[in-house]
Amino acid sequence: MVVDTQKRVDVTRFHKFDELTEILTEFVDRFPKLVSLDSMGKSHEGRDIWVLSITNQDTGPADEKPAMYIDGNIHAGEVTGCNVALYTADMLLNGYGSDDTITALLDTRGFYIAPRVQPDGAELYLTTPLTLRSSVREWPQVDDDEGLTPEDLDGDGLILQMRVQDPKGEWRISGEDDRLMVKRRPDELTGTFYRIYTEGLLSDYVRGPVTLAKSKYGIDQNRNWPANWSVYQRGGGPFPLSEPETRAVATFVESHRNIVILQNYHTTGGVILRAPCVTADSGIPARDVDVYNAMGEIGERLTGYPCASVYDAFPELDERGRRSTSGGFIEWTYEHLGMFSFATELWDLQSRAGIERPANDAMRVVREQTEEDGLKLLKFNDDSLNGDGFEPWREFEHPQLGKVELGGWKTKQMRQNAPPQFLQDECERNAAFTLRQAAMTPRLTVSDVEVEKLTDELFVVRAMVANDGYLPSNGSAMAVRNNTARPVEVEMEGAEVVMGKPRQEIGHLMGRSANRGMMMMFGMAKVENERLVEWLVRGSGPVTIVARSEKGGTVREEVELP
Repeated sequence: MVVDTQKRVDVTRFHKFDELTEILTEFVDRFPKLVSLDSMGKSHEGRDIWVLSITNQDTGPADEKPAMYIDGNIHAGEVTGCNVALYTADMLLNGYGSDDTITALLDTRGFYIAPRVQPDGAELYLTTPLTLRSSVREWPQVDDDEGLTPEDLDGDGLILQMRVQDPKGEWRISGEDDRLMVKRRPDELTGTFYRIYTEGLLSDYVRGPVTLAKSKYGIDQNRNWPANWSVYQRGGGPFPLSEPETRAVATFVESHRNIVILQNYHTTGGVILRAPCVTADSGIPARDVDVYNAMGEIGERLTGYPCASVYDAFPELDERGRRSTSGGFIEWTYEHLGMFSFATELWDLQSRAGIERPANDAMRVVREQTEEDGLKLLKFNDDSLNGDGFEPWREFEHPQLGKVELGGWKTKQMRQNAPPQFLQDECERNAAFTLRQAAMTPRLTVSDVEVEKLTDELFVVRAMVANDGYLPSNGSAMAVRNNTARPVEVEMEGAEVVMGKPRQEIGHLMGRSANRGMMMMFGMAKVENERLVEWLVRGSGPVTIVARSEKGGTVREEVELP
């Protein structure tokens, strides 16, 4: 197969919806034997939620092969995830025929890649100074709330911060760098103190304390999934899968039972999160923990990011004693569907700035910033970004608050997403991990086929059906526990079966991941990853042995009856 490898996607900038659609359409035009483009459904505002199906179609369709699902941008502002997904698709398509690993993967596996599953929110994020969590659908209220609402006051295209002198303020200016605001010490009584607010306007403001208005964009689509959903979960929506985007993704993923591994991209912090989410590792099958750890070690080596379960990374409880991260996407795909599920928080600004990550603190990005760390971030901004990530404080006459100062971090451009000069590296490291993940999927084979002639019309046909992948044919042990992985089926086609069933179930076939622990120590390292099948048949000419596994793919082997 000859492929066009001349044009590559520019991942050093972010793409609006029409540009994204054009890129995906061009993939299909340039690589018609490797990729197809479908819409999983429509967004709240009617945009397509695009998904690519990538495989060598000459060796079979994607839905007959073990597959990996990759998506990004479920949160509107986390557009770096879209770029990593785009880069991964571009890498696979351009690498086929020239890269041995990619070629082998596309010959035997499938990839489903949905670069942007929240197109409405991302479009608002990319075309205005506004930020929002996910959807533009207004929930829980549609009217503007009283209080401070973010707005670009000076027309510079940015929504920054406002610092306002107030003797009751919680902040003060750092003595090391007057750009940096640091928390007022508990015992600090005298000095010049400040309140810090988002740049914006207050509705119906006369005088009195400044309150923050609740965003009318209250949906968090990564809290809108069925597993452990709660009406009390912030941003969870009125009920599970209440949003057209989550329903579309859920329908696609649930209907593609060949998906073995799922990779979801977010920002920020530089950590590979994995299931489980609301229970410790002790609450899931031990074999799955082994697999998660093995994958995590590879991911850590390739990306430089630590790998941790959501349960360990987010130990906080809400006021009702519940985990604050329930109702998440990878929680549902693992606990309900049995797919090994990861959610990588891209862009590790702290490490880039030379801030060491404390041991056992995967999500340090959500912890309170120290003055020392703030100074390192400013130095990184000055040295590596030419100062472009921070806007110096400047006086501004606020129409309601009077004299304030506008300035601070350009959050959208530096802290929430990787700056342009770092996007390529972010894409390369994380895409490399997805190749290794896909290589771990199960894969059925049919070999050692033999025909024993008994009479002119009667034959015994034997074959060895095996799984030569790392993972078992059921994918995860959780899939077996939840009864979401069917056993391997083997069928004889093209001849009359005299003895035995034409179609027979042979159970699940282990993968190399079963070779674990004490088994190797005591010499019991044989993995039960193959079955001998046989039929007594009547016929002549070609017959076909078909082995099918939802997670391990479909394979056909033809043999001639003499």
